[in-house]
Amino acid sequence: MTNTTESGLRDDLSETRKLEMDRYGRTDTYDQIAIFLQGDRQTAFSLVNHALAIVDDEIDANGNGEHLNKAKVLLNQGFREQEAKFVEPWERNIYKLGQTLSRLHRDGFLYAPNVVSEINNYWEIEKQNLSRKGRILSSVELHELNLGIGRSVGLQFLYLLCPDLDQECRESIATSYGIAIKLADNLSDLNEDLEQGYINISGDNIGKHHLNIAQKYEGDLQSYKAEEFVRIKQYYDEEDRIVDEIIKKYPSQEKGILFFKNIAHSWLQQITDEMRGNNE
Repeated sequence: MTNTTESGLRDDLSETRKLEMDRYGRTDTYDQIAIFLQGDRQTAFSLVNHALAIVDDEIDANGNGEHLNKAKVLLNQGFREQEAKFVEPWERNIYKLGQTLSRLHRDGFLYAPNVVSEINNYWEIEKQNLSRKGRILSSVELHELNLGIGRSVGLQFLYLLCPDLDQECRESIATSYGIAIKLADNLSDLNEDLEQGYINISGDNIGKHHLNIAQKYEGDLQSYKAEEFVRIKQYYDEEDRIVDEIIKKYPSQEKGILFFKNIAHSWLQQITDEMRGNNE
């Protein structure tokens, strides 16, 4: 059973997102988190999880990067308890997120400002992401972009799920699982992203695998996908070992950590199924 905020936000998600959430177990995990967190922490988690995704989908649909500037203003107005005007439902959700985090801060939740800061950081990285449309990045540039996005989303979740972790452990989990999720998502959406102008294969790998961007990566695409899939699994294997040690150190945070691990592994399951399908 989900709360009103969680249910309402899910209704506004794209059908593709909802189907993937159901198929790969994310919906079940989010239902469990809704029971685990409760109150404003639960509301904040739902909004961080879904409202930001809805903004991303709005930008994908119309290419309007100005939505990010508007979102930043509304989030900060909500957090500062300033009045704001809304036009679209997503705008109200972002303002509500700021308000919710403001209440949490007043009630003594130490990491509410960190969540606000990390969301703003995420949107700044997204501006960089939008600006690369049509450009081929080097492996270093693409890695830094993916790392920044994955780490930021991971931290937003972990501040709410595991507030009693030390920052070093939180950063470790967010960084390794975060980039693994982002790489799995990129590999899953390779052609769809290219249709929108976003090239998620580095120039180094385009040359190595003799890929033709103009022809939707015509060339040895399967060898690239197989190589990237191995790299993604290595990130997961490494972080699984790290997480086992962190849970031993912070047993009180085990449930929150495992929720994030389940979310991360749902993306591994998704790309694993897709790779199996490509090989059949």
